[in-house]
Amino acid sequence: MLDGFKQGSAVMSGLRAVAFAMPLSRDRLLYLSLSASELYGEPVSVLYDHPNFWLEAIDPADKPAVWLGMDKLRQNGAGEAEFVYRLMSGAGDSTWVLHRCKVITNETGVPLRIDCLITPCQAPAPAAARHEIGNAVFAAAGDAMLVRDAASLDILDANTATLALLACSRGELLRQRLTDFSATTEGFDTRAEASHIDAARHGRPQRYDWLVAPREGDARWVEAVTSSLRHAGRDCLLTILRDTDRRHRELEQQALAVELVDRGRDPIAWANPAGQLLRLNAAGCELLGVHQDAVCDLFITDLLPVWAQPHFLHTCLPLATKDGIWRGEMGLVRRDGGNQPVMLTLLAHKRSGAIKGYSLVAQDIAVWKLKEQRYKRDKEELENDKLLKDKLLENVSAGLLPPLDQLRQIAQILERNPADVERALPHLKRAIEQARRLVDATTEYLKAGAQRDLPLKK
Repeated sequence: MLDGFKQGSAVMSGLRAVAFAMPLSRDRLLYLSLSASELYGEPVSVLYDHPNFWLEAIDPADKPAVWLGMDKLRQNGAGEAEFVYRLMSGAGDSTWVLHRCKVITNETGVPLRIDCLITPCQAPAPAAARHEIGNAVFAAAGDAMLVRDAASLDILDANTATLALLACSRGELLRQRLTDFSATTEGFDTRAEASHIDAARHGRPQRYDWLVAPREGDARWVEAVTSSLRHAGRDCLLTILRDTDRRHRELEQQALAVELVDRGRDPIAWANPAGQLLRLNAAGCELLGVHQDAVCDLFITDLLPVWAQPHFLHTCLPLATKDGIWRGEMGLVRRDGGNQPVMLTLLAHKRSGAIKGYSLVAQDIAVWKLKEQRYKRDKEELENDKLLKDKLLENVSAGLLPPLDQLRQIAQILERNPADVERALPHLKRAIEQARRLVDATTEYLKAGAQRDLPLKK
């Protein structure tokens, strides 16, 4: 088409308007006026076979804006659009034309076709240059800054920081909407931004968080600040995107940590440097029978029984302040007035050597203490049983030795004088009976002890 376009700008300026119609698909022509052959240098029959002839003749610098505008018009399925651009001849000459487009619909609002009218016009007046200082600030700002049309939300301009944040070129950015760079999860679409945009159009600056998805790299959180602006004679919106990804993710981690503490089963408390409580988790409030609103009226020592407070103030707190941590057994006051044995961890939080506050974690050790007491009791009983058994063996040994000595003596006498059997027989019987009574008594005692140790029958 460029080769067929041989008329110069002087001739073009006197031509009549060119009208044509095409479906929304823009793949064929429904109508083309005869004046098209004079403006584009080809017979109408040839132009019919090239439905995009009008686009091919546009100056390459103007073509992206026209193509994008036609795409938006087709997507909307209604409305009008107007473009001013240059037509290029094969000799390199150019002329300015005004291109008007309108979507034609039926009675029910269904789009049927796009009607276009192209007429030669004067070159548009050059846009007013931006203030040099404002231009320098806009270009050199560390935060991403971009200007959008207040009505269509088309991106009109953006600084270098915006291109770096979104990881795209200026040409690609100007063909997109800002919401096209929104993350699919936790992002911000056109509907979600609508209320902020409407408020900004009425002069109320808006501030909101946004998860931006660059063309390359991971999604990042930014803080968007949008306000109204008058730029190049049109109503615009200035949006500043401040990178808050690190701070936002730190806040998320803090929120998760707070949730973990609140849902924990162990009482956890925070206090200022003076020891006044700032917060107590749900487990602590449940144990102490305190409502969260009344926590700020308490001190750390109010959580402890009276007998434990001196030890805490004179030993635990100084050690934690010095070493940053103290850990040991302690008691807490329950809502019923009793003492709850706990393993207490006291942390001292410092910054630049100065105390910023304290936190404590109390782990319930009541079950462990009960087991420990049972262990000590069972150990003492075993030790007592062992002493008793040792004493029993000592007594049995002491009781058997005399009868055994008598038997040994009788045996020696009988070896020397076998005729003395009748005289020694009563002594022999008496020694045997004495040993027998001792054995029977020991047996009865052992049986009674075994019966005592048997489990009770239910």
